[in-house]
Amino acid sequence: MLLIRLSRKGATSVFLSMIAASMLLLTGLFIQAASHAAGRSYADAVFDLAGRSILSEYDVRLHDRYGIFAIHTDEGQAEEKIKYYADYSFHDNTIKEMIRGRDYLDLFRLKLESVHVDLKGYAMTDTVTFERQILEYMKYGIVKELLSEEKEYAHRNSETALRNEQIINSLPSNGYRSNLISDMKSIVANGIPSLQEIQSETRDLFLINEYIMRHFLNHQRGHETRDTFFSNEVEYILKGNFNDRENYKAVRNDLFIMRNILNLMHINSDPEKKNQVEAVAAVLTLAEGKEIGALFVAEAWAAAETENDLRLLEDGKQVAFLKNKQNWAVPLSGTLEFLWKEDYEKPKSMKGYEYEEYLRILLFVENSKKKLLRCMDLIQLNMKGSYYRDFNLEEYYGGFRFEVVTRDHMFTYMQQF
Repeated sequence: MLLIRLSRKGATSVFLSMIAASMLLLTGLFIQAASHAAGRSYADAVFDLAGRSILSEYDVRLHDRYGIFAIHTDEGQAEEKIKYYADYSFHDNTIKEMIRGRDYLDLFRLKLESVHVDLKGYAMTDTVTFERQILEYMKYGIVKELLSEEKEYAHRNSETALRNEQIINSLPSNGYRSNLISDMKSIVANGIPSLQEIQSETRDLFLINEYIMRHFLNHQRGHETRDTFFSNEVEYILKGNFNDRENYKAVRNDLFIMRNILNLMHINSDPEKKNQVEAVAAVLTLAEGKEIGALFVAEAWAAAETENDLRLLEDGKQVAFLKNKQNWAVPLSGTLEFLWKEDYEKPKSMKGYEYEEYLRILLFVENSKKKLLRCMDLIQLNMKGSYYRDFNLEEYYGGFRFEVVTRDHMFTYMQQF
C-alpha cells in the first residue's frame, strides 16, 4: 500500500510539473505575442510621428504670405530624417540604455531595416496638389480676412519686365503661353458670363478665383508695403507676358472687346438708338448701302462708348454690365469728337461693376491649369525676390509617401498637409 501511495504521489508530481511547464510555455507564447503586437504598435507610432515631424518643418514665410503648407526637401533628406527619428526611438531611449548589451531582455527587438520615401504626386508645382492647398486654405481664409483689418491699397504704374532666361525657364508655367484671339473666341463662343453666373458656379472655381484676387495685385489695387516683382499680377495670370505694362494692355484689349460686344448689342436692341444710327447712315451713304453704313456707324458709336467705359474703370468708377438709357454716356453726335478727348463722359447712373469685378469675369473663362501655373510663377518670383534668392517651388512638397521595414513588420504611410 505504501508503494502504491508513493507511486501515486510521484505520478501526481510529474503531472503537475507537466501542467506547470505547459503553463509557462503558454505564458511565454502570450508574452511573445503581446510583445510582438506592442512592438508593432510602438513602431507604428514612431514612424507616424516621424512623418508628422517632417511636415512640421514647413516654410513659415510661404505659409504666412500665400497660405501654402510645403516642406523643402528631397527623397534622400526625408529618408535620413526618418532613420534618425527611428534610430533615436528604438535604441537611445532610457529603457534601451538600461538593458543595452542584454538583447534577450529586449522583447520588442525593433530595428529599422530599410526606408523608402516617394515624393511623386506631392510637388507644389503639381496643379492638383496646389489646387487642393488653395481650397483648404480658402475654407477659412475668407472668414479670416473679413475679420482682419482692411488693408490699404494704392495704384502703381510699372514698366517691370522679366528678361532673365534662366529664371523664365525655371517658372512652373514655362511652355504655357496665352493667345488673345483664341481666348476671346472662347469667351464669345461660351457667352460672356455675369457676376451672378460666376458666383453661382462651382464652389472650387469660385474659391480659386477669389484666392487670386485676394493674394495678387492688379492694375487698380497694388500694395505699397509689399514687395512683388510685377504690379499687375492678376493681369499676368490672365495673359502671361513677362512685361508688366504689356499684361495690362492685353487685359485692356480683352475688356474692350467684351464691352464693345455688349454695347453693340444694346444699340441694336434699343429702338431709339437704332433709329439714330440708321438716320446718320442714310445721310452718309445718300440712302445707298445704308444697311452697311449703319453697321459702321453702330460700331463707331459702340467703340466710343467702350473707350469711355474703360476710362471710367481706370479712374476707379463703375460701369454697368448691360447698358440702358440711364448708364449710356457718349451721344452719337459726339462719337468722333470723343475719340480725341482724354477725359470721359459721366452717365446719369454710375452703378455697375468695378475693374476688379471685370477681372473676375476674365478669370472665370480662363483655363484653370494655366491660372494655377501662373500663380506658382508669381509665388516663385516674389519668394525669390523677398526671401530666398535660390527659391524654386519645384523643390517644395505638400506631403510624401514612405515605406519602412523593421525586423518583423512593414509599414506604409501617406503624410500630407
